[in-house]
Amino acid sequence: MHITDEQPFLDAVFERYTDDRPRLVYADYLDDSGAPERAELIRVQLALAHLPEDDPRRPPLLDRQVELLHDNRAAWTAHLAGLVISVDFRRGIPDSASVDAATFLERGDELFRRLRVRRLSVRDAAPVLPKLAACPLLAGVRELDLCNCDLGPRGIEALAQSPHLKNLEAIDLGFNKLDDAAVDVLARSSELPSLTALALNDNDTISDVGVRSLAQSPFFAGLTALDLSGNDIGDAGAIALAGTRCLPVLRTVRLASNRIGDAGAAALARSPLLGRMLAASPELVLRANAIGHAGAAALAASPVLKSCVHLDLSHNYLGDTGIGALLQSPHLKRLKTLQLARNQLTDAGLNASYERLSRLFDQLRALDLSCNRLTRVGLGVLWAARGDRSVQIDVSQNVQSAPLGDAPVAVAELLPGVLNGVTEPTRLRQRTPTPPQ
Repeated sequence: MHITDEQPFLDAVFERYTDDRPRLVYADYLDDSGAPERAELIRVQLALAHLPEDDPRRPPLLDRQVELLHDNRAAWTAHLAGLVISVDFRRGIPDSASVDAATFLERGDELFRRLRVRRLSVRDAAPVLPKLAACPLLAGVRELDLCNCDLGPRGIEALAQSPHLKNLEAIDLGFNKLDDAAVDVLARSSELPSLTALALNDNDTISDVGVRSLAQSPFFAGLTALDLSGNDIGDAGAIALAGTRCLPVLRTVRLASNRIGDAGAAALARSPLLGRMLAASPELVLRANAIGHAGAAALAASPVLKSCVHLDLSHNYLGDTGIGALLQSPHLKRLKTLQLARNQLTDAGLNASYERLSRLFDQLRALDLSCNRLTRVGLGVLWAARGDRSVQIDVSQNVQSAPLGDAPVAVAELLPGVLNGVTEPTRLRQRTPTPPQ
């Protein structure tokens, strides 16, 4: 089978990139042409793309994907030897290549003749970035990965002036030691009119100033995804994002590992942005910030949380009051996974929320309360609230986790008043095995 035989099918795939049907037609052609493993990989990866992460059908499909790639990748990519570091198959099509920057500048035209490249991941780009930015071949790339290339602000200036990025839909600039000045250069560039996804994660020093530049830019109206995790963004940055009118279709925002506090969380809770985020994906991840009880209460009061299936507020400062407000929210009826690790939760706070927590266990699949301040008393309240429901609970690294097989006995004597309001205190007086974590 010659590459030209496949060309009409690949043309159709790339012309209708988000449509599965051309890929399935291509898979039928591969079956008829004596390449059943290639055809199967397309069907397996398409199935995986549509199944939720917790779907029981995923594990065997993942195993089969690994097996197909392990057995055939070398043969399927032999014609690219010396041109690429690696090739990724996405929804069955080899359209993502990782390359050395110097090699790409020397032999990129040869690579593009041999492979339809939609996503290009460039390694060691910093030493040759001016030449790379001036390379006309970039005009054919839709997704550019320059993650961890040590670009720095000067590298961003070269990219922002490139005339060959007008077709670019996604760019990854994570782990590049970028600062607010570099973000401002991006925000003032008109050379990225097609951009829909921008990753600026883990640059450490991007702050509220840089976020305001993006939020006020007139050049990113088509941006739908923005990754700002792992930076130095506080309340002012979150407020700027929540209130901007310059990013009207933004719907995927990653803000974990910053320093957003109560004011920023409250602004997000009130904003149309949060509604778009949860409509696009039913998960909210604000872990490792500085959100306290007021921010948690503002989030709990937001009606858009009715769409939330996965909520991660781990490594914040919610405390008993914030977690209580969250558990009392009337908008968490779809919630399946709740992560509240390292939030200063105590036995008293857990006991105060006993009734609501007991009801929440009817729908939850997983609860993470690790690294809090629970003792054996609080754990006894937790097990009583859970009862015989099969919810996975993580209580590791609390103040005093109960040894396996030894639950609290006579809890009322250990902490007077702890059972006030608990409807079934007798459960806590029984020796029951600690559930698997």
